[in-house]
Amino acid sequence: MNNDYIDCYIKAGKAVIAAKKMAKKIVTPGSSFLDVANKCEDEILKNGAELSFPINMSLNEIAAHYSPPIDEPQVIPEKGLLKIDVGSHYKGYIADSAFTINLDEDPKLQNYIEAAEAGLNAAIDIFIPGTKLYELGEVIAAEIIKRGLRPVTNLGGHELKQYNLHAGPFIPNYKETTHNTILKPGDAYACEPFTTSGVGKVINGKNAYIFRFLKKKTKNLPYESLNYMKKIADNFGNLPFSPRWIEKKKLIPKNKIQSILNSFISKNIIDKYHTLIEKTSKPVAQFEHTIIIDSKGKTIVTTKE
Repeated sequence: MNNDYIDCYIKAGKAVIAAKKMAKKIVTPGSSFLDVANKCEDEILKNGAELSFPINMSLNEIAAHYSPPIDEPQVIPEKGLLKIDVGSHYKGYIADSAFTINLDEDPKLQNYIEAAEAGLNAAIDIFIPGTKLYELGEVIAAEIIKRGLRPVTNLGGHELKQYNLHAGPFIPNYKETTHNTILKPGDAYACEPFTTSGVGKVINGKNAYIFRFLKKKTKNLPYESLNYMKKIADNFGNLPFSPRWIEKKKLIPKNKIQSILNSFISKNIIDKYHTLIEKTSKPVAQFEHTIIIDSKGKTIVTTKE
């Protein structure tokens, strides 16, 4: 990995930082989920990067994968934990970062946020060549547990590669020694502790708002569907996308978008990301940064202000 790649990660990271600053500025009780999503995603584009996945705006017990759908009427409530997770890429090199907003500054909920951030910072401190991934999980869990909370054990960090958001090795949020990959120069990971007072596991929700193209199929597809499939593949590649983007780019008529997506899911042309919900419906907080190790072994946190 040479410095050109590092520069791409840093450029993507600067766009993510700008989007996070935008979110902190405009997220207030009563503001529109849809308005926040569009403005934060536009901020990434304005800063010279591309979107690597739709903004996640996951509230309370929803740990991840909620992104506003087309014409979403929901507004941000008066209280609770709102997780903002944004991603960009520059020439395919992805920056992924998240933080949590305590909407009414509830001191009890603030502990969830501080525990997630402390876990992340502890992992960053030992994110150096030679560290095993489970050692990151060990220090993450220690910071969370000493604050009286639990890490979410079936969510965690992930390796990043060019145009590949979840590239392989997993960073656990607790000590799980099967995750024994050793960090080395050239590695890039998104590290993301999740904290909760629940049992520390998430389950699939009923709904999905984020999708990803898997592979082209031509057998028994009418011409119209073939055309739509090509548009999705050409515009989003294998990175996650939102139906909002399909409407914005006018790739498919608005009244056909959901039915086309459903059809493509049934044919295994695209995949869907279910919302992920804490099993006992307890609140969840999240913090995340993208961390890379350059060719000289130096640790760089690309999404930290």
